[in-house]
Amino acid sequence: MRALFLGAAVMLGVGIGFASFVAGWALREGIATSFARMGADLLVVPRATLVNITSSLLTVQPTDQTLPLELAQQIAGVPGIARVAPQRIVPALVEGRRVNLVAFDPVQDFSVLTWMQEHRPGPVEGLIAGGRVTAEVGAMLSVCGMPLSVYGRLAVTGVGPLDESYFLSFGALADVVSFCRASGTPARPSAKAQNAQVLPVEDAEHAEVCSPDLVLDRVSAFLLQLSPEAKVEQVKFGLAQLPGIKIVQGNSVLTSSRQALSTLLVGLAVFTALQLIALLILISLLFSAIVQERYREFGLLRALGGKPHQVMTIILAEAIIITGVGGLCGLGFGTAVLLMFARSLGFYFNLLGVPFSWPPLPVLQVTALVAIAFSAILGLLGALLPAWRVRRMAPHALIHAEGR
Repeated sequence: MRALFLGAAVMLGVGIGFASFVAGWALREGIATSFARMGADLLVVPRATLVNITSSLLTVQPTDQTLPLELAQQIAGVPGIARVAPQRIVPALVEGRRVNLVAFDPVQDFSVLTWMQEHRPGPVEGLIAGGRVTAEVGAMLSVCGMPLSVYGRLAVTGVGPLDESYFLSFGALADVVSFCRASGTPARPSAKAQNAQVLPVEDAEHAEVCSPDLVLDRVSAFLLQLSPEAKVEQVKFGLAQLPGIKIVQGNSVLTSSRQALSTLLVGLAVFTALQLIALLILISLLFSAIVQERYREFGLLRALGGKPHQVMTIILAEAIIITGVGGLCGLGFGTAVLLMFARSLGFYFNLLGVPFSWPPLPVLQVTALVAIAFSAILGLLGALLPAWRVRRMAPHALIHAEGR
């Protein structure tokens, strides 16, 4: 009965731990995505730029003013800034229509890709259509005469410059500029655009991406995300020392909520660690009782020639088997809990705009293996002290100890 209770305790502990990790991963990613969709905490733009304040700082408003790209290193050096995402807005002709191309760095970005609704597999390449742009994923579009495929589409955000623009990497923007300059003449509307009765436009006026005066190492804005412990006013004071910039602040409530998310997750991790310590103590107590009621058998084994390390190996092997099987059953229990969670609270979180997505398959596989290995290690550690005590006792003491 003690062995069964021990296995049940390990099953519950491992199952709840596995389910908590997977659900915590999914909710953390969902909450982080939701906060990232609220945009940047601060926006750094040229001083002469007119900025329309919205509740979400997702992208910069169209502007002719630019900042040098190397300013990103100075901004990143300001204490309290965790991420710096540069963006550049350049007017261009896409299928003969004037639209804004927003260049960004997919590695540093935290406000564009979080709104991705559908996309092709693989790394970011080609164009990404805004939520109100009519372009299908996989379609080939003419960008000032250069064909580019649509990599993905964004969801509708309600922020005009984000919904009505096309997005591409800085490298893709450089390719478009090089194509325009190599062609020698500005691009003309495509046959598809002419068939759609698009009014002719002056390329030199509307396609600034083809302008010979366009400098690539300039940006329209820097989107900033603060570290959890940063104070907005202190960061703004540090940024104010930089020349020729204007600082725009987002919603302070969203900023403080996003910063508090890290503290919440640390608290959950500490709570899980304490739960595992309690499980380890429980295993040690149960196995102490299991070993103590078998003192006579261990004493007889020793009297018949069994070595102390052999008896200790038997005890530890039994503990590993019991807790390992309990951990394996715990995976099944945890999976059932996760399915119930996804059907109930996961659905509710989706209604609130917090996506619930399972971790990648490699992460699930590694987590399952770690859970089984950890359950076996818990049994090993829990039985180590009782097994060591048996190892040190003489055979006659073990035989008579049960009677006492």
